[in-house]
Amino acid sequence: MNKIMITTDMSKDKEIIIREGLIVAKKMQADVELLAIINKNLDFMPADIGMAFADQWEARKYMVQKELEVIKTAYPDVDIHIVVFVGDPQKAIIERAIEIEASIIVIGTHGRTGLSHLLMGSTAEYVIRHSPIPVLVLPLNNYIH
Repeated sequence: MNKIMITTDMSKDKEIIIREGLIVAKKMQADVELLAIINKNLDFMPADIGMAFADQWEARKYMVQKELEVIKTAYPDVDIHIVVFVGDPQKAIIERAIEIEASIIVIGTHGRTGLSHLLMGSTAEYVIRHSPIPVLVLPLNNYIH
């Protein structure tokens, strides 16, 4: 059975990545793993969601999970499995895709250059260079918002 992994960093462009990935999934008649990895390497702003969490990483995971569940309900015709965890997105995307035997990875790129690319790195670029699984990259700076 085909399985597509759609990855998101929960940026403002997440709907584009998910929508385009789901178009591919429908054409391939594939199940979807919707993956969000909260980058453990970046500074973290504690979540204020009106609930008490002992661990702010757990609070962030909870928020992301709920946000992705809302998106999932908008696509009842696709079998979508949501996975959220804290880690290093570059390596974890590839490891998870191999683990679930994904047919393709769908990922967006913000097209950062210069200093912001140097500081933030490019998860998409890393995945493209290291993944043994085909990668569909969506250049988000080319989409009209």
